[in-house]
Order: sequence, then C-alpha cells, then structure tokens
Amino acid sequence: MNPLITSTRPIHQATRRSSAIVRRSISSTPSSSHPSMSHQELAEGSCPHSDKMHEFRAPQDGDSRSPCPALNTLANHAYLPRDGKNIGVWDLVRALKEGYHLSTMLACLLSFGGVFLLGQIRCMSLVDLARHGLIEHNASLGHDDDVNGAEYAPIKVDKKLLHHVCAEGGKFLPGRLTLHDAARIRVKRESACGPLDGPHAEIARGEIAIAIGILGGKDAAKNGVDIGVFHNWMQHERLPADWKPDHTQGLYQTYKITKYVRDHMKELKAEQPPKETVES
Repeated sequence: MNPLITSTRPIHQATRRSSAIVRRSISSTPSSSHPSMSHQELAEGSCPHSDKMHEFRAPQDGDSRSPCPALNTLANHAYLPRDGKNIGVWDLVRALKEGYHLSTMLACLLSFGGVFLLGQIRCMSLVDLARHGLIEHNASLGHDDDVNGAEYAPIKVDKKLLHHVCAEGGKFLPGRLTLHDAARIRVKRESACGPLDGPHAEIARGEIAIAIGILGGKDAAKNGVDIGVFHNWMQHERLPADWKPDHTQGLYQTYKITKYVRDHMKELKAEQPPKETVES
C-alpha cells in the first residue's frame, strides 16, 4: 500500500465546509488520465459501467508500476490507467474512492500529499513512486532495500520476504494479521534494516495499517485481515475475487489505527530489543 501514505495526524479536524468544497471540486474537475483507457475498454467490448471493466489484468511490457501494491492493484483493475502512466492527482483521488472506498478527505490527503512529496504537480507515472527517499523507504514489507544508492528502488516483490512477513501473522488471532501483528512486524523489519526517519516511519506504519483497515473490513481494527488475502494482494496486486468494500475508510479511523500501531511499537521497543528479525 501507498507508499502513497502520508501522516494522518490531526488533519482529521477538517471542517464539514472544507469537505463539501472538495467534493464539489471532484465533481467539476475533468480527469487528466489518458483517454486510451476507456477507448481500450470499448474496443475490447467492455461496457464502461460494467464490472468487467475492472476485471484483473496483469501489467504488460512497457507498463509502469511502483513499489506500492495499493496503486498497482488499482492500475491492474483499471481504476487507474492500466499502463500506469499520465496520472493526475484527481485520477488518484477518484481511484482511491472507487477502488477502496476511501473517504473524500482521506483520498485527497493521500493523493495531494503524495504528489507534493514527489514534486510532480501535473502528471506522474507509477514508477515515479520508486524514487528512493521521497515516499519510498527502506524496511519495506515486500521489497528489497535500496542499498546501492540507486535513484529508483526495487519494484519487484520479494516473495521470500513477503512469506516471512506473513508468517509473523496469526500470533493473536489464528489466520489473521492484526494490528498487534503489524506493530511487531514493523519493529522487526526496522531492527533488521535500521531505523527510519520520522516521516518515513509514519509512512511505513500507515501503509500496513490502512491495508488492514481496507482489506479487513469494518471490523479490521479488532479482527485484522485474513493472512491469505493480504499475501495475495501484496504478491499478485489484485483484489480478492468478488471483493467489495463493506465500509468507507475515513481519515479519523485511519488516524486511530495508525496511532495504535505506533503506540504498540513504542511499547515493544521499550520492553526489549527484538531478538528476531523479519529478513529478506
């Protein structure tokens, strides 16, 4: 998820009036995504308003992808352009709302925050998210670290690392990756890879917390997410079969679960340094 995830601290105090202004802006702002997406669907006989439009298709040669499974999944399901290119900020907002049922305020925060951090005000490609040290960071749950000073970090999923990460789940609820597990996983990854600076630590916590919040459903804060669902989403970057969001993932809800992970990480670090690490 997110690397397109920014801090969810008290921006949740935004007023109803500002939310209404944002909603009006979305409805009146033309999409900047390239027109080939809808033309391609029509050429293949798909109705733009049918579920078939958002069926999964693996990326093709030349398509742009990022280290972020959340956005790659949206491209693989045509909520974003399938080639992952020429994406505007309002395209990101719409895709997050339609694909994951994020609230308007949360979708705007993530989209505008991500574009600002990248410094790409007009349009972007998904691969731009791989630029190391902007949004992308070390101690990822699914990708190797950028250890050679390269401008772009690895995009390919490290299956061995992901297997180890998912094996850390189920410690509190069998077969479920809970927020408790998420905190333990983050502590172990940062123990293995080195601590993250403040902004990237907040991004990293937000990534796993929001993934659990979306995929786990309305009771995810308590019950987490099915480990198999999380693993397949991370590795194959596709939505579960017949999956539909059962709630709106809002800004305040996301703030609370991210804060829970942060606080539990502090408790774990205060107890003792972990002897185990989640290594690639």
